[in-house]
Amino acid sequence: MKTNTFLSMVLVGFAVLKTATMVYTSCGHNTCVCDDKGRFARCKPERGHTQLPYFPSLPSYITNVTFLNFKRPNILRDELLNLTRLHLKVLQFQNMNITFMEKGLFQSFRRLTSLEISNNIELPTYVLRDAFKNISPTLQTLDVTSNNLHFSLPDLFKYLKPTNLSKLVLASNPMKHFQGDVIKGLLLTTLDLSSSGFRNLTKLCLENYIPLFSKLQNLLLRSTKIKNLPKNFFTCFPNLIVVDLTGTDIGLFPAFCHNSQHISNHLNELHIGNTGIRGNISHKHFQCLTNLRYLELDRNKITNVPYFCNSNGYSTMPYLKEFHFQFTSITTLQDNSFDCLPALKILDLKNNPFTNLPTFCGQNKTSFTPKLKSLFLQNTSITSLRDHKFYCLPDLENLDLRNNYFRHVPSFCNEANKGVNPYLKYLTLAHTKITYISLNSFLCLPSLETLDLSYTDIKSLEDNIFSSLRSLKELKIGHVPSLKSIAKYAFNSSSLVTLKFYYNDFDFGNISKYSPKYIFKSCPNLRTLDLRKNHFPTGPYSQEILKPLTKLVELSLADNRMDTIYEDAFRSTRTLKRISLSQNKLIGWKENVFQNLSELTHLDIGLNKIAIFNRTSVPTNILNNLKTLNLAYNPFDCGCDMIWFKNWCLKTNVTLLLFPGMYTCQTPASMLRQLMISLNLTEEDCTPKNPWIVVIAAASSISLLIVFMTIFISVQLPTIKNYIYYFRLKKKGYVKLINEQDFRYDAYVVYCEEDEKWVIRTLVPNLESEGLLLCIPDREFDVGADRCGEIESAFKESKKILVILSNNFAKNEWCLWQENLVEERLRQWGNSAVVFVLYKNISSKNMISSLHRTMKNQPIVTWHEGGSREKMFWKVVILAVKSPLGEPPVSVIH
Repeated sequence: MKTNTFLSMVLVGFAVLKTATMVYTSCGHNTCVCDDKGRFARCKPERGHTQLPYFPSLPSYITNVTFLNFKRPNILRDELLNLTRLHLKVLQFQNMNITFMEKGLFQSFRRLTSLEISNNIELPTYVLRDAFKNISPTLQTLDVTSNNLHFSLPDLFKYLKPTNLSKLVLASNPMKHFQGDVIKGLLLTTLDLSSSGFRNLTKLCLENYIPLFSKLQNLLLRSTKIKNLPKNFFTCFPNLIVVDLTGTDIGLFPAFCHNSQHISNHLNELHIGNTGIRGNISHKHFQCLTNLRYLELDRNKITNVPYFCNSNGYSTMPYLKEFHFQFTSITTLQDNSFDCLPALKILDLKNNPFTNLPTFCGQNKTSFTPKLKSLFLQNTSITSLRDHKFYCLPDLENLDLRNNYFRHVPSFCNEANKGVNPYLKYLTLAHTKITYISLNSFLCLPSLETLDLSYTDIKSLEDNIFSSLRSLKELKIGHVPSLKSIAKYAFNSSSLVTLKFYYNDFDFGNISKYSPKYIFKSCPNLRTLDLRKNHFPTGPYSQEILKPLTKLVELSLADNRMDTIYEDAFRSTRTLKRISLSQNKLIGWKENVFQNLSELTHLDIGLNKIAIFNRTSVPTNILNNLKTLNLAYNPFDCGCDMIWFKNWCLKTNVTLLLFPGMYTCQTPASMLRQLMISLNLTEEDCTPKNPWIVVIAAASSISLLIVFMTIFISVQLPTIKNYIYYFRLKKKGYVKLINEQDFRYDAYVVYCEEDEKWVIRTLVPNLESEGLLLCIPDREFDVGADRCGEIESAFKESKKILVILSNNFAKNEWCLWQENLVEERLRQWGNSAVVFVLYKNISSKNMISSLHRTMKNQPIVTWHEGGSREKMFWKVVILAVKSPLGEPPVSVIH
């Protein structure tokens, strides 16, 4: 049970990553979720604590089953038939309200190695005992946590003696009548009595301290009622390797090394954190623990670092490799505080109020801890490291300096500009007050692989600041809203594989802050790019940003306030396998956006504003190649346009995350909040069935031809006006304002929420594809900010105001308030400062005086969809927005 903190961190990180990418499938009649790779099934109710009517049939590959939070008071052997057909190795019943189990309940599970029956407080002790009769001899682990066991039956485990049981967990039980005889005869290597009412360790020793547990190696006594350890502790437990007393209030350092005790021991790992130890600890407490490799003293009010040298100056623990010393009362460390620990590799000093940092150096800069590889100094109140160097830690690989107050990156160079820590691989400077990093900040770190600068106060990233880190693989810069500018070659690192630039709210649409073309040009080997919670552009800049990343495999653009995706954004990143676009404001995109991503396997576009997903949204060959697709939490329009997607969902082999429960309809009203799969329309329902409709339509068109000819001129009048407006814009000259280049946006778009779909899906892509930078309120405005103030600022920062007029606009008080600002803009800047687009006609009853004045006195561009009229519309709008500010044309068409 050897502990290695750094290795544990790596394993936990791997486990989190594996869990995040793991795919579960429904099984057991939708009662359970199964994983074919892990071969496990986890069964619990969707909500509450409901009855389990029967034990379901599970896939044949399952070897590990957990039943959790069901009510199943009585369990008989015949009722487990579906489980006994499996080759189960692990079976767990957790919080099942069990009160009765048939005698010999588990005798048919002949391969069982681990059994858990926990959190069943009404389960009688004799029922539990009899259920173990004839249990498989392969059993190795038994967990009966929190079953309200008082151990009134001394023969509780009599049926387990013929088994291979080596680990017994009795945690969180009252243990009122517990004696060593209860487990006598079991060849245990691990005994866990944590969080129980156990009080006296002498109950586990017979008279004259004859050992009951000659094979016991791990004794876990966390948060028990024990007040002291018996004398001759190692006589009772001669082969103990691990003792864990964490959270047990023993008050004093355990008397392992009693004066009368000279017996040898094998203790390798000792946990005595949060045990009420106070004051000083003498070296005499450790004089018999010469084999100790791991020591934890966290959360004790210790006022000095224990002295590990004996009276002769030799180490009392020469093999100690890992020392945890968090949350103590020590305020000062000496350079020799960790003397006599020559084998120490991991030192954890987190969460201590130190006023200084030791050098770890003896005379002539000889090291007290020459083998130290990991040093954790998180939250230790360090205010300055300007003159500090880690000279005497030559083998250091991992340095954690998080949550401190220093403002400058410490130097890792000696006087000759050589590295004092040449093997340092992991450096964490997150949650510090660092405001500036320069070209010399990270010199002399030839082996550094991971650098974390998150939660700092950095304001800018200069050119080549990471270029000296030849081995850098992972760079984290997250939660740094103070970062306002990035130089062209800031990320100049050919070795960089992973860049996590997240939660910075950095505006990639503002090219005055960075260079889209060059920002990632110097890191061609980047494979993972995390840009969550920034502001990624939806125009041509997005293609320039991603173009150099030809080896990119994983890209996260989640929570970037994107309303669409630029059609060529992913043109160069053909190696992408994972894309996350969740938590944006996506309404739609052009059909060729994903066409080059033949290797894509995971696509997340959940939590957006997608109303329709059809066969053109993602090319069919790419869609069917996916392993997972997330479209949950989108407001689907469950009409004819969604029939194809519904049918595809029901027959595809692609795993749809959170399907079907989180795929619900927003429209039409009759389908509000209903599941998308309940859409019962068919292709036939959406196809006209009566052939006479065509005949009648043809006859009607002939009959109405004369009428159409009569009104042709009036119908085409808006188009004619568009043409005249266009030619006047082309012909007329302007006087360009001196400060025009200071505007942040080319145009601020004023529109009604009901017209948002047309604005986002049609207007914005067409204008931004021409290089125009638009300010869209829901995309650009900060969440929670004062909307009136945001609008007024946007007016000032925009060269032109683009107003989308419609009947909905005329009825919306918020839009009419902005109309007042538009009129003020016209008075101050002239007609050329505002471009009016009539998207839909305004009814006479909604034509208020200000709108009537606008329609009468200002040039209006009228929207037409399709053909040459639409082409002319875009020419007029683009030219009107691009044209400089100045005096309006002398003659205006109304």
